[in-house]
Amino acid sequence: MTRTKNVIGLALVALLVSACTPPMPPEFKADLAERYVTCVPGEVAVSTTPELAEVTQAWIDGVSENCADLSVSIIDPEVDVETPADIFITSPGQTPTCTAVASSPVGIDAVAVTLTVEGLDGIVFTPALLHRALSGGMSSWADQELQDLNPEIELTDTPVVLRAVTRPQDIASLNEWMSRLDSVGWPSIPGGLVSDEAFDTEAVLAELEVEGTLAIVPASFVTNNSSLTISIMAETDLEAVSLDVDTVISAGTQMVPTTSGSIVAAALDASLPPVPAAGNDVASLPWQALNQFTLTVCEGANELAGRAFARYALRLDSQGVMITSGYTEVPEQVRLVAVDAVSIGLPEPSAPPEGSIETGPTEFPSDDPTEFPSEEPLEEDAEEETDAATPEPTS
Repeated sequence: MTRTKNVIGLALVALLVSACTPPMPPEFKADLAERYVTCVPGEVAVSTTPELAEVTQAWIDGVSENCADLSVSIIDPEVDVETPADIFITSPGQTPTCTAVASSPVGIDAVAVTLTVEGLDGIVFTPALLHRALSGGMSSWADQELQDLNPEIELTDTPVVLRAVTRPQDIASLNEWMSRLDSVGWPSIPGGLVSDEAFDTEAVLAELEVEGTLAIVPASFVTNNSSLTISIMAETDLEAVSLDVDTVISAGTQMVPTTSGSIVAAALDASLPPVPAAGNDVASLPWQALNQFTLTVCEGANELAGRAFARYALRLDSQGVMITSGYTEVPEQVRLVAVDAVSIGLPEPSAPPEGSIETGPTEFPSDDPTEFPSEEPLEEDAEEETDAATPEPTS
């Protein structure tokens, strides 16, 4: 009878401890995921948009260094027809050919308007003037309206050469921003543009050797090739918005994540004020022509390993690869939500015993759940020392 009472008592204590332990906050889970790599055994095939091939390979190399039993490789679905992709990394307009069990934004690339006239870097356009230029209505870089907007610059009568071919996602993103700024001056997509998904960097560079060229290109292209860009007069009583890292990040702070299970989407809400960067009191004016890259984990035998790779790609260190490659990292308020969502089903992150190497992998358990230290030790264990200190949730 005494043994039965003890068993019942221990069960009640365990139940009470479990009931009193609050869920791990997303920011705390993201912090642990940042410090300790979660490894799940498996062989994962990744189909990636060509522009992120080098970024994806860098993530694969990082996973391989930490996870001996997690093999990840890039495939081309059109060539490797017998190998189904477990993960798709896509650009806007591309659709994964699988049933998604998890997805989230994994990086950002802004849209730039570049020009090839020496001395005109940052020259100011209004949405209305840019619409006219992209419609073929501005024939010279000495255009009087352009001169009035930029009285400090001495313009030359260089012919405007419009590069009409533009990626559809870049047209759509710029159109959304410009029409919101000035629906009268920018009533529709400029008639001089021709939509084409192909973007050959070398071919575009050759076209931009012609002086006077005006073109819409990805911001990563501008960053990696030190190209000149225009600025936009978003509001008449404010300074013009230039394209740079700070203004793109500022726009990213206006993005709002929405979640359905493990599916995370994010959209820019222009009605929200941008958040100042750390150490600043005033936010940079936002460059709101943004495109997102999306990582999708497919349903199947490797979906748990796919989730582990997705979580690795969303680590701050991994997002740093986006920056060094000319792109922009996922905004922090979106990243925290995404880490939490793609981690569903993975072992719960916990603080390892003292002395563990933080950059090492978190072992994937076979059957037993990963335990998280409780706030208080049970009375009968109070005198026993624990290996791991209880982590304090971040605020």
